Amino acid sequence: MHIRYWGRAVFTVSALTLQVHLAVAEGRACPAPLPAAPAQLGGTRPLTPEDLVRLRDIGASDGVFPNSGALALSPDGSLLAFQIRQADADTNQICIAMVVMSLRANARPRVIDQGGALLRASYDFRGKAAFPTGVPLPIAPRWSPDGRWVAFLKRVGSTQQVWRAGSTGAGSAQLTHAQEDVEDFRISEDGRSILYWTRPALTQGRRLIDREGLSGYHFDDRYAPMASNRPFVPSPLPQVAWQQAVEGGAAYRVPQAETLKPEEVIGLPIGARDAKRAANGRSVWLEASRMETAAGRVRLFAENSPGRALQCAALTCQDRIGKIWWTDNGKAVRYFRREGWDSETTAIYEWQPGGDAPKRIFSTTDVLADCVVRSDALICLRESATEPRRVVSLDPVSGSSAVVFDPNPEFAALHLGTVQRLRWRNRFGLEAFGDLVLPVGYRKGKRYPLIIVQYESRGFLRGGTGDEYPIQAFANRGYTVLSVNRPRMIGLLSGATSAVEVERRNLIGFAERHSLLSAIEIGIDNLVRRGIVDRQRIGITGLSDGSTTVQFALSNGRSFAAAAIGTGLWSQTYPAMVGPIAAREFAAQGYPGMRQKAVNFWRRFSVVSKAATIRTPILMQLADDSYLGGLESFTALRDARAPVDLFVFPDEYHVKWQPAHRLAIYRRTLDWFDYWLKDTRSQAPDRQLDLVRWDELRRNYARSRITHSASTPTMPPSRQAQGDEPAPRPYRARDRKAPG
Repeated sequence: MHIRYWGRAVFTVSALTLQVHLAVAEGRACPAPLPAAPAQLGGTRPLTPEDLVRLRDIGASDGVFPNSGALALSPDGSLLAFQIRQADADTNQICIAMVVMSLRANARPRVIDQGGALLRASYDFRGKAAFPTGVPLPIAPRWSPDGRWVAFLKRVGSTQQVWRAGSTGAGSAQLTHAQEDVEDFRISEDGRSILYWTRPALTQGRRLIDREGLSGYHFDDRYAPMASNRPFVPSPLPQVAWQQAVEGGAAYRVPQAETLKPEEVIGLPIGARDAKRAANGRSVWLEASRMETAAGRVRLFAENSPGRALQCAALTCQDRIGKIWWTDNGKAVRYFRREGWDSETTAIYEWQPGGDAPKRIFSTTDVLADCVVRSDALICLRESATEPRRVVSLDPVSGSSAVVFDPNPEFAALHLGTVQRLRWRNRFGLEAFGDLVLPVGYRKGKRYPLIIVQYESRGFLRGGTGDEYPIQAFANRGYTVLSVNRPRMIGLLSGATSAVEVERRNLIGFAERHSLLSAIEIGIDNLVRRGIVDRQRIGITGLSDGSTTVQFALSNGRSFAAAAIGTGLWSQTYPAMVGPIAAREFAAQGYPGMRQKAVNFWRRFSVVSKAATIRTPILMQLADDSYLGGLESFTALRDARAPVDLFVFPDEYHVKWQPAHRLAIYRRTLDWFDYWLKDTRSQAPDRQLDLVRWDELRRNYARSRITHSASTPTMPPSRQAQGDEPAPRPYRARDRKAPG
């Protein structure tokens, strides 16, 4: 039997298999995360870390899940469905609701379903199935053909299933009752059945691993020790397709070959993706190899007439292209393209196949995410540096944009630091940009302490990559912030033809690390020259690759007044922590193994060999699935009496997801920089034990100072009784030569 379903059915985010653990306060209900009516909003006030944690979110952060389908138009185009969520740090909950709203003016969302656990993305990674993350999975609602109900993924209890809710708010109910998590689904064209996918092999594999544990796990390629103390199920795993009637009845298995519409697999070459068909039957699609996609290169094709493919030859349709679609009359193709200085601009182009070269009809430095086409207009999630994400209607021809729904109207009443977009080149001549956030109440001519945040700076300035460093909360405490966007990768610009070769090119002479660090250094120098920043009071932060940038800066003699990182640091024992597959991958990229006497390499890259000379106070706030990778560095620094403090957060991942943890990280980071950069002690009751430890770190450093040379960077000043420290040594931008 052949079954026809709307949309492509072959791409899904891999299974979400880990249960969500929430420390919910007893008796505290999770309210629907909708804003109050405008009349109920209060006056203006300073922004706090709590304000950033409580922001209501729609969809995924830009670039994590491009075109994830977080917005869904009803078949007649009159209604919009989407999920909205809001964190509650007091109960460590994330409150979730599915809403429907009319696109008429002044309409408000209507809750059609509420509750369920946060769905977090997992993926097949280095031969391991369903590797967990803390990244929220954007939920793609799907409309029934008659527009009477919406279906979506939801987790209640142990598994993730398909639910449906009436578009009028009459109620919701669970549709599927699969034994495993439902990973993706489609609604049939007549609306009478759904097609969904599961991976029974994942459940079976975990049962086999449980059985293996009775006699001891074998340590092999299934292991990632930092992430888990038991093996992962090997990937890839096959998906199984099932069909089920919407109005009840048993689900039965469907051959995968019958789950695609014919036009999705016929006439398109291997490597084609994002195919769209116009009403007149013509298709448009993108083609790219894996490496071309990684480098941002792609080729645009369309049918000039049915069956006759035509490639767009213009340079403006061969690089960094995103969403593609036909105009309402089916005569022209429109597409998104990132361009301009370090690709900071999002542009919309229009191309008529067989006609003139594409022309740009719209551009912005705002982020436009999850856009859906409504006639020749777009309904998008839009955010700017100072405005959290909102649902807007955009006319790309006129450039006019109107707010359809603002999930955070309260944000307009908060005090924000003024934001300026800065552009410069690093020592390699590569384009770099960043957002300068001035302190609230900034006075020209006064020099302020500076916080560096990394490593993407697109859209709303919330907390940097990983959202751990609250930018506007810093501005409200009297800090200048420079949010730096990393330049294009050295390895990708070198002409490398594989992912391994890209990383090898990055590592030669530590070229990529020097490139990133020089972008930060030159950005700092510019602000010092402008008289905005106090060179002696500069702090740096980072998560993931940003933590590595901090490590490289400190191990190469750059001194900062304080640092805060959210990921463990590289060291010689790192291959033992990441597992056999990752260890081989790093070796192929050029990192030395544990038995190699690569003294010069680690002296330039690891803080372990430089621990005795590093005096920058370092705050490490790490997830429990990765903190093992930072223990060698932490121990070496602590043994050298360097001022370092470590906190480990339970049930967390590379990107931390629990609201209570995020707020704790926000608050502690602010107080850490206040202590070291401003000599200010927090009065919060939950910070007093931290302050006792930080005082001890300062005393230990003071006692160990005599063992270090005069060139060792000194500590920030303190008026505490434990010692009068000299003024901090200024930030230094040494070794100006590009690496060879």
